[in-house]
Amino acid sequence: MAEILESWIHFIHVLGAIIWVGGGVMLNLIGARARKSDDPRLIGEFAHTLSYIGLRVLTPAVVAVLLSGLWLVLTGSEWKFTQLWVLLGLGAFILAFLIGAIYLSRIAIQLDRVATHTDVDLQTARNLLARWMVGYQIILVILVFAVWDMVFKPGL
Repeated sequence: MAEILESWIHFIHVLGAIIWVGGGVMLNLIGARARKSDDPRLIGEFAHTLSYIGLRVLTPAVVAVLLSGLWLVLTGSEWKFTQLWVLLGLGAFILAFLIGAIYLSRIAIQLDRVATHTDVDLQTARNLLARWMVGYQIILVILVFAVWDMVFKPGL
């Protein structure tokens, strides 16, 4: 029974990571399209989509990754918090989370304010969107590293 539960928790962990990475890739692609547009409404729509997807998809995925990962280490006999790959994974999670919580959330709020006014400053909106995209691309690099770390488990 414990093996079945562990398999399901592992499944939730992997699924959460897939959603987090895939969601970020898709948002970057949609953001790139909005940024190139001369229609400021498209950037405003992206800003609304960002907050909608962030709260309903990305945040639950991030929480699922964290909680299921902690569960797997705490309950698994073969994995310990002292192992290099676990420490690297936690470090990558913390770094990605902090960039998102501190930097990207602030940029997203500014973008929403700028892009939803009737007198949209298109260049300011584009600049904010570019900053958000670069920040999330950094997160994606960190997450790809975390996936590598989870698959290859360096130091094990």
